[in-house]
Amino acid sequence: MHFLKNTALTISALTLTACMSTQPPVITMQSNDVYQFNDKSSFALNVANMTRKTAGLSDVDLPENAQFKSNNALVGAEYALAFLSDGLIDLAGSMGAQSQADRAFNWKPMLVFLGELNEQDLDASALNLVESGLKETFNNIAGTEYVGIARSDNARDSNNFMYFYKGGALCNAETRKLYIYTSPEPHPHFVDYDPAVFNGSCASAVKIEVNGKVNYNGEVKDVVTMTILNGYEGFDSIAVATAGFSIVPKEYGVWGADIKYTVPAPYVVHDNTMYLFSTSNRSYKLNNSVR
Repeated sequence: MHFLKNTALTISALTLTACMSTQPPVITMQSNDVYQFNDKSSFALNVANMTRKTAGLSDVDLPENAQFKSNNALVGAEYALAFLSDGLIDLAGSMGAQSQADRAFNWKPMLVFLGELNEQDLDASALNLVESGLKETFNNIAGTEYVGIARSDNARDSNNFMYFYKGGALCNAETRKLYIYTSPEPHPHFVDYDPAVFNGSCASAVKIEVNGKVNYNGEVKDVVTMTILNGYEGFDSIAVATAGFSIVPKEYGVWGADIKYTVPAPYVVHDNTMYLFSTSNRSYKLNNSVR
């Protein structure tokens, strides 16, 4: 009887865990710590540090050498990519196999938005901030518009959302595979996918997080990051058009994939200006016109 009770409890616990693990993800506050800009660091390094999401960056004389990568690259079949249907990516296995250091040093490009969030309704408040920033960002890209965002139906997924945009040179059927879902059944991976809205768009799986706070220009703001996990085609155009901040590593790509995107040096973009990780705090004004 004792054995049966223990077995029943174990089964109940496993069932409860399974049910909990398939719940849609909710954005939570990772930290209430306030990052203070360091006057001795470059603007780029301060922005990277306020996200709490990057590692291996430093200010150097040659910005091309500003990023150190742990182990230089992801190695071995243990980091192999597992593809799900419809272009979604399940990184649970490969990410679990990686060390914490590898994950930190091999960070992905991200968009960053600052705002004052409602902590009583943090999830909706953070999402509203991101969507507002994305709308403004795509208004800076000629012919391309922000379409919307869909929430993953499983908190275990590496991405908690997928965002969609369409039109212009950045997203058209001649150069990109457009996202299409035609089944009459609800989407198997999103709780709020509307085919009438999202079909025919380009899409990227993303991880949206509230990582802490920052004292920016004398005001304490919440730091919300949107890490891009796939769909990197054209991201360079999105990065330079950002209405918030963008942070781009020297090399990035989908975990385990052969295709890598590279830039001469890691950089930050804010307010139409590109900042480099340099001891001289180098920056370059970008084109002010709609891109």
